[in-house]
Amino acid sequence: MAHATLRITELGKSLPEPVQKTGWFVFEWIPIALVAGFWEIISGSFVSSEILPPFSEVVLATWEIIVTGQILPHIQVSLFRVTAGLGMSIIVGVLLGIGMARLQSVENFFEVPLALIYPLPKIALVPLAILWLGVGTATSVLIVFLACLLPIVLNSYNAAQNVDQNLIWSVQMMGMDSWKIPLKVVVPATIPSILTGIRQAIPIAFISLVGAELVASNRGVGFEILRHGQIGNYTSMFAVIVVISLIAFFSVRVYEWGERRLVQWT
Repeated sequence: MAHATLRITELGKSLPEPVQKTGWFVFEWIPIALVAGFWEIISGSFVSSEILPPFSEVVLATWEIIVTGQILPHIQVSLFRVTAGLGMSIIVGVLLGIGMARLQSVENFFEVPLALIYPLPKIALVPLAILWLGVGTATSVLIVFLACLLPIVLNSYNAAQNVDQNLIWSVQMMGMDSWKIPLKVVVPATIPSILTGIRQAIPIAFISLVGAELVASNRGVGFEILRHGQIGNYTSMFAVIVVISLIAFFSVRVYEWGERRLVQWT
């Protein structure tokens, strides 16, 4: 079996690059095609089509809500919320992670609160956020911020702790001021790990956003999912789920593309 796998891999490498890319693209999407086919088969046969509409109908409904533009205002609201929450978590998370790694006092101050918040499902804070901020954008942004904060803090912290101490000693011997070291030495050395933390946070941002909008919003993609589900329009409900899934998927892919180029440049 291992020998056959090796032969297939070698054969793939011998093919032209465009053919290789096309082959891998098709291979990556095979599981989705299998799920779609299984979904189409069981809908109306093993499961009522009223509860689980056929996949083909969901695809048509997805196309319709995009072409007609009825979902676009909700997408704009959701993208603003996820961008704001994720952006805030990147700024705070990077500063906090590096600060905890380089200053013992900062680590001692934030270690226990972060350890308590880390295992807590952030969606559980939605009722409290509603009391503080009301129903709407502020609550969703806060939940996204809290959900994305920890992965970025942890990656920044671990990377800053692992910076080669010899590098820091070298710049100190060259006369660099202590306050410049985090900005000019530590941050550049931690960029790859920080980027990894951001990549981990992107899907978390969309998950927490939809969860918050299901409870604490009158606009947005999560609100549309809830609204269609409450009136029994399950085809449109699944269509909205497909839309937000595709947005999250391509957001990660675009980010990975940019990350590879940035890491090469740095």
